Amino acid sequence: MTKEHAHSELGTIIGLDHENTIQYRGLKYASLEHPFAEPIFFTNTGGSTVKATSYGPACPQNPEARDHEFTFIQHELPCEEPLFSSTECLSLNIVTPKDIQNPVPVFVFIHGGGFSIGANSWPQYDPTRLVELSIEKGGPLIGININYRLGALGFLSSQELLSAGIKSNNGLRDQRTALTWIRKYINGFGGDPYNITAVGVSTGSIFASIISSRPSLFSRESSPWEELHCCSSHFLLKLQNRFMPLRWTNSDFQQTLEERIKALKETTAEDLLAATANLPLLPVIDGELITVPATFSQWSFKEKLLSGTDWCKSIMIGDCEMDSSVLFYMLHGRLEGMEEAFTESIEHTLCDSATRQQLLEGYNIHNAYAGSMNDAADRVLHFANDIGFYAPLISIASGWPKKAYVFHFNEPNPWPGRYQGVATHILDAAFLFQNYNEFLDDAQQESARAFGEDFIDFVVGREPFPPYVAAEGGAMVYGPGEQKQKFVKSKKSEDYGRRSMIFKLAESSSLEKLSDAWDVFLRGE
Repeated sequence: MTKEHAHSELGTIIGLDHENTIQYRGLKYASLEHPFAEPIFFTNTGGSTVKATSYGPACPQNPEARDHEFTFIQHELPCEEPLFSSTECLSLNIVTPKDIQNPVPVFVFIHGGGFSIGANSWPQYDPTRLVELSIEKGGPLIGININYRLGALGFLSSQELLSAGIKSNNGLRDQRTALTWIRKYINGFGGDPYNITAVGVSTGSIFASIISSRPSLFSRESSPWEELHCCSSHFLLKLQNRFMPLRWTNSDFQQTLEERIKALKETTAEDLLAATANLPLLPVIDGELITVPATFSQWSFKEKLLSGTDWCKSIMIGDCEMDSSVLFYMLHGRLEGMEEAFTESIEHTLCDSATRQQLLEGYNIHNAYAGSMNDAADRVLHFANDIGFYAPLISIASGWPKKAYVFHFNEPNPWPGRYQGVATHILDAAFLFQNYNEFLDDAQQESARAFGEDFIDFVVGREPFPPYVAAEGGAMVYGPGEQKQKFVKSKKSEDYGRRSMIFKLAESSSLEKLSDAWDVFLRGE
């Protein structure tokens, strides 16, 4: 069924009428003159009726991307066939409670996917059930999820592009435009424009760019954590300039800049995906959206270079027991001999032999008698998990100048697959949105509900659990199994189901050096 909604500024909007909620799909928030253009803020100026009953197209990507993410989660959900467009992909979905009497808090979900895959139509991130839970709990929320440009369309950067007026970090520009659109128009849907929480899963772009923005676009931030690699503009420009004339535009060195840019704009999405498949298309330090690198020293917040610390009231951040499980699939072609390759790599990146030895022994790496190829890879990935996910989480929580609410997600993945029995990457999001509840046992359903209720409390402005204190620790632990949830106050990593080895290594080296060493290995150098 459908229902008409009279928006004071956008006109009549037709949404999907559910029992307790109304969902508006595919609302356009920006337009594009060409695939690499800056987003142009969009409004329904003509006043025509907007039919918001179908999802909008996603940014072009690997058509099997959604199925790949189901592989990470290890369980599929029913879903529609995806649509893709290079210029009509900037849309958002809104789920509102029925019969809102007063403006309610809003959360905006920004999907992850390594800046290369993802869509707001993916069923695992449908906010409907989470909104329904908020209604049941007595703290109704509005839930929104957005699309933005990915891969080359979102993060291609080169000096030639800059010279032609094509800016870097278009995917981040899209995100900020979406948040601006929401801030302007959400009141007409019953939302409070001054009580917006930005939610990111498997993406660090919120901390890297949005939180450094002015004016303020939201009041709180929640992020199940992921490793963030923010490339320097020098490195990425140098790398991408090497490929642009030949690979992206199929042109030669004799063409003018204008001809090469024209050819790039006319390149099909399929050709662009194929040509850039092996390039690191990530946010770059452009001096505008991103002014500082994502480093442990910046995460100490000792220097107020991130202006968002002035206006972001609080953060809720967490990790999964084995977030680095996603790297098992990303590095699948390098699994054989991974221990040997990693050992050789750190010989060049970690100068101190004692630190190298402590790392290898602490993670039991390069033990010829310790299991299969997968087991060997997991030992390297345990280090990756600690330096890429766990250490940044604790560093941010310790340095954040306001309230930081920390959680550790330890519910074991219940479904058959490579990591059954372990809390895998993005499993926390699968539980949070309540969309897998019918596939969970009673104990895990209760854990999912508890996680969702804590999140709702945070968005509403209530304290979900005690905040993290740098000198004392403190985090909510979800799972495993019958444990459901428990607040733990400790500085000992093992009390949360984590390893303390990474911080022991930092005593003789530094988290920065350890992170750099992992980045070099990840790039295959």
